[in-house]
Amino acid sequence: MARHRAIWAGRPELRWVYHGWFQELLKHVAGRRPVVEVGGGPGFFKEYHPQLISTDVTGAPWLDVACDACALPFPSESIGALVMVDVLHHLARPLDFLDEAARVLRPGGRLAVIEPWLTPLSYLIYRFLHHERCEALMDLASPFGLAQKDAWDGNAAIPFRLVQHVSANQSPESLRIAVLRVFMAVPYLFSFGFKCSRRLPIAWVHAGGTLEQLARPLVRWTATRALVVWEKSA
Repeated sequence: MARHRAIWAGRPELRWVYHGWFQELLKHVAGRRPVVEVGGGPGFFKEYHPQLISTDVTGAPWLDVACDACALPFPSESIGALVMVDVLHHLARPLDFLDEAARVLRPGGRLAVIEPWLTPLSYLIYRFLHHERCEALMDLASPFGLAQKDAWDGNAAIPFRLVQHVSANQSPESLRIAVLRVFMAVPYLFSFGFKCSRRLPIAWVHAGGTLEQLARPLVRWTATRALVVWEKSA
């Protein structure tokens, strides 16, 4: 987390990309309070939106609460919204987390996430060019097996499979998918994320945004990310 915070501080173009994602998530949970971030990590979302209650499995001075995502320390139906960026595909028990999210959210509350997404192009990227695994054939109840996993271990296929599972097994008590928008995330790809510690020209990531607009008709086959919003029945 310290390394990511140092990179973040020196790269305004990377902050520009993430701030766009933060803004999008907040737009989809507007009017719901309190807003809790799950997996706050280095604290970037909290820095952008200080009103967040930021949580993570590991404590840090810039976070508000240290807790497991599957055991949130909030009373039932007490939270207006949960937000996450690149956290869902790291969870050891994603199905249990959705149950926990449904428990703490008020009726009409939302869980909004931005996560990796599988398409023919992104599968090749995540499977062969990314440091995390991308294995679609998994047990969603325990996608990393029964052994203790490192908090940073991830599987980029989890969000895609989870959306499929929720769509096929929806019940009145579960969260329903209110928004699903896939996108290429070219500005992020052009920024090289946290793999690059050097500052890049802001025009470079802006060019990525222009390319993404031009390639929008191909997004079904080329998307690398998804915005997913689940909503609890009112």
